[in-house]
Amino acid sequence: MAIRNIGFFRIEEIDVSVSGPVTNVSADMQRIINPLRGMNIFEVNLQTLTKTLEAFDGVKEVKVKRYFPDKLLIGIAYNEISLKAFSVDDDRHVNYYFIHENVLDEVSEETWTEFDKLGVVELNPAYANMMSKWGADSGFSSMVVLAEHLGGNNLITSMKYDNNNGNDFGRLVVDLSPLNSMLHIKELVSVQALDEALEYISSHLSAGGAAVVYDLYANALVKRT
Repeated sequence: MAIRNIGFFRIEEIDVSVSGPVTNVSADMQRIINPLRGMNIFEVNLQTLTKTLEAFDGVKEVKVKRYFPDKLLIGIAYNEISLKAFSVDDDRHVNYYFIHENVLDEVSEETWTEFDKLGVVELNPAYANMMSKWGADSGFSSMVVLAEHLGGNNLITSMKYDNNNGNDFGRLVVDLSPLNSMLHIKELVSVQALDEALEYISSHLSAGGAAVVYDLYANALVKRT
């Protein structure tokens, strides 16, 4: 018991590392971690702290270690989430989701906002509810591959997906505001075909006026007139 009262073992430094699609420690996590500074290092229950942090949305694994005499090491690893998604219903209520392994998980707005390195796709609210409840269909899975590929493109302002065709691929609408263009992906296409379409649109930049709309099919890119 005496060793617990020695000031030498008071925590002076907490080193937190984060891996995955997040760039920093959330405010809610900080409210749990920050008060540990100044505590005796032996008073911290590592198992309880680990379980508390692992309960946060999107967290895959947490590792906590003591580094004597006065330091805690906390490693937080997040799931490899493919995309963020959201839906807006008729009452303007917004639901927020993570997509990983083709599963749609609803999360809080605060957690959703923290994952700032991911692409974002808007979903029809009824379709989002169905995918969240019953799991992904083949059309959804195909959309995720394309939207994830597009997620890092800085020419893309927004993406919106809807599916009214059963399990088949629906329609992915890509807003290319910097190019004054819209791309409607009407059929399932390869990533290569998608890149070629974007390259063509980029090389035929519309200088002004109404946005130019393109329809992308499996074997053709069509400019609307």
